[in-house]
Formats: sequence, C-alpha cells, structure tokens
Amino acid sequence: MPAGLSMKERVEEAVRTVRGRCAGTPAVGLVLGSGWGSIAERRRTATIIPYAEIPGFPRCSVEGHAGDLVIDTAWGPLTAILQGRAHRYEGWSLEEVTFPVRVLAAWGVKSLVITNASGGLQGVEPGEVVLIADHLNLMGDNPLIGIGASEQRFVEMVDAYDPGLLQLAEEVARKNGLFLKRVTLVAVTGPTYETLAEAQMLRVLGAQVVCMSTVPEVIVARSLGLRVLGLSLVTNMAGRPGPGGKTHEAVVAMGLQQAPLMERLLRDIISRL
Repeated sequence: MPAGLSMKERVEEAVRTVRGRCAGTPAVGLVLGSGWGSIAERRRTATIIPYAEIPGFPRCSVEGHAGDLVIDTAWGPLTAILQGRAHRYEGWSLEEVTFPVRVLAAWGVKSLVITNASGGLQGVEPGEVVLIADHLNLMGDNPLIGIGASEQRFVEMVDAYDPGLLQLAEEVARKNGLFLKRVTLVAVTGPTYETLAEAQMLRVLGAQVVCMSTVPEVIVARSLGLRVLGLSLVTNMAGRPGPGGKTHEAVVAMGLQQAPLMERLLRDIISRL
C-alpha cells in the first residue's frame, strides 16, 4: 500500500481511480471466491479494471482468482464484482486482504454478497451451495485491530449475515427448485487442509463448513454498515482421507461443474437488491 497515507486517504485514492473508469455508482458488491471466478468471465460488455491498476489493491496469486474488478449491469443493478480475493496465507495482512471491501463501501456499495469454496465438516455434501448464517473466527487475527480511533472498532456481529438477505436467498432458491441449508462457517488461516483431529475439533465447535477467507471481509463490511449475504460452495469433505487427497485444482473443477447453478442463484438474488 502507498506509504505515508492514512487508511482513509488510501481508500479515497482507490475510489478516485475506479470512479475515473466507471461513471456509475454501484449499490451491490460481489466477491467471487475460489470456484466462483468463472462466473465473471462471461461479462462481455463489462468494465474491467485489473487490481494492479487500483492503488492499494492486493494482488491475487491463487489459481481461479483473476484479480480483476468487474463492473456490470447484466443482473439489473450496477454491480461491482471482485473477481478473486487475496488471502492471509499468501502473506497479506488482514488490513490488505479487506482493503477492497473498504473501497467498495466508500464507492457507494450498500449490500455485499460474499462467496467462497469450503470443506464440509458435517451435514453437507460436496457440490452443495449453502448459506452462511454465522461464523467462527479461528484465524487468530481481526482486521479491525489497530484501526484509527475515529473508525468503528466495537462492531456488533450478531446477525452479521443479514436476516433479510438470507430470507431472500432462500426464496430465490425455492423458485429454482432448490433448498439452501443455513450453516455456521469456521475460518482458519490455511494454507494446509485440516487434519483428522482438527476437523473433529471444528465439528465439536458446531461448524458445518470450513474455509480460509470470508470472515475478515464480513467483519469489515459490518463495521462499515454494509448488509452481507454469504454463499459457500462445498467442494470436499474436510478431514476425510481419500484417493489423491484434496487439491486446489479439484476445488476449481467443482466450481466449473456447478457454475450454471451458482450463476443462476447470484443473478436472481442480485436482480432483487
């Protein structure tokens, strides 16, 4: 990030950059995590800004995370799509990981839809899309640590995932002949997958799915007053031995397989925001 600037100044600089490339103000933000990135690749009339051209944006180095800001109206409202995210395990601080969310909020986004790929722990199966209704932060860090006294530090996280948006997503799913389970997500730093003992511990804590992202973005989004909806694609079962083990390539492949379903859900949800 640019040295010598406050967080507010860094955010303002990034917002000036994106406003210079897009005349409108998006009301909806969408974060496309692992397995979801291909959805943005079909936006042929969209404005696309590489993260490398936005001051302060972290670079993505993980397969399936293109590192582009895609601005589009294909689903109705002007939507700012983050095609890929940076992760703590890539060496970025949580301040850097969540910087794009701060920029979207300052730009005018009011509702944020966050997606990810997760490992199933209990009550879910690979290939399912589930609704994140609550979370456990086991990343050992919080993106609000060290922020300025003028910012919101003490954030209420009950109903961090907006009840109204959860109901909307369930209604959209029913109209598509689907049932979306509500789950508790646990976030860990990664990049290693869970041991058998770790997966058992997470089940005892009450989590149904586990990921290496999302929670820091949700914390920052809530601190900025955004409504949040979380969707997760279960790509494997955590802590279960299997042929070949788990790979990120398999996560991406599952996303491509389920892309039509995921795009249909996102389209119908965002069109009503």
